[in-house]
Amino acid sequence: MHSLNKALIVGTGFGSLYKKIYEDMNVAVTTVDIADPNADYKHVYKALGAGLAHWDVCHITTPNYTHYPLADLCANFCDIVFVEKPGVDDAELWEELLADHPTTRIMMTKNNQYRDNVHQVREAAREGEVHIHWLNEDRVPKPGSWFTTKKLAFGGVSRDLMPHLLSWIQVIDPDWMHMKPTWSRSDQRWQLQDLTGSDYGEVDTQGTYDVDDSCYIDMGRYKLYADWRCNSPDDIAIHTDKVSFQLGLCPESAYEAMIRIAHENLNNDEFWNKQKDMDLWIHRILNNL
Repeated sequence: MHSLNKALIVGTGFGSLYKKIYEDMNVAVTTVDIADPNADYKHVYKALGAGLAHWDVCHITTPNYTHYPLADLCANFCDIVFVEKPGVDDAELWEELLADHPTTRIMMTKNNQYRDNVHQVREAAREGEVHIHWLNEDRVPKPGSWFTTKKLAFGGVSRDLMPHLLSWIQVIDPDWMHMKPTWSRSDQRWQLQDLTGSDYGEVDTQGTYDVDDSCYIDMGRYKLYADWRCNSPDDIAIHTDKVSFQLGLCPESAYEAMIRIAHENLNNDEFWNKQKDMDLWIHRILNNL
C-alpha cells in the first residue's frame, strides 16, 4: 500500500481540524473554501484543475446540501472520500454515490467509533438499558443560517448529532444491522426569536429556523436522545445500569485513528463493505425521522 502523502479538504470551518491533523502527520494539504481568504482555492474546480491530479484522501466538510455534488465530483480524483455526517439527503442517493464510483472508497465520518475507550464502553453496555445522550445546554449551531434551514440541512439536531449516537450502537452491539427504531420523535421546540445567543455561532435574526432541535429514538434497549438546547448542563454521555461515561467532544486522536485505519484498509473490501452497511443503516433511520 502506498503511503499517505496528500489530502484535500473542502470546507475549512470544521475542516480546520483535519488540516491540523494532517499537518501533524506531515501530509501535504490542499484546502478549498469560498469564504476563507487563507484557503488555497476558493472553488473546488480550481483545485481539481490545477494539475494536482490526485489525492490520497478527501474530506467534504461543507454545508449538508453540498455534500453529494462535491463528493460526486471529488471521488474522481481521490482514493478515499470522507463525507461529514449526516452524509447526503437520503439512503438512495448514498447508494447511487457509491455505485457511480466503484474504485473510490467513500464513507460517512464516524469518528466516535475510533475513541480509545470503545472497548470499555462496549463491555459496560453488554446488558440492560443503554441511554446514549448528546444534550447541549445551549449549542444551536449558527441559528438562522443553513444549519437551521431544513431544505439545506435536511433537518436539525437529528442530522447534526443523532448520526453520532447511532454510530455508537454500531460499535457497542454486534447485532446493530438488524435493529430498527420502535419509536422516534423529532421536535422543534424553539423559534429564532428565542435564540438571542448561542455558544456555537452568531444568530442571524433575519434567517430561517425550521428544523428539529430535539430528537429521541427508542431502539429497544437503546434510548437515544439529542438536544441542541435543553437548558440544563451538557450531557454527552453513555449511561448504563452500572456506570456512566461522560464522553464530551470527540478527541482529535479519534479522528486521526479513523483516517489512519481507513487508509491502512484501502484495499480491504471487507472493511469498506462494512462501512457501506453502516452508512446505509444510519441514512435509512434518519430518512424515517
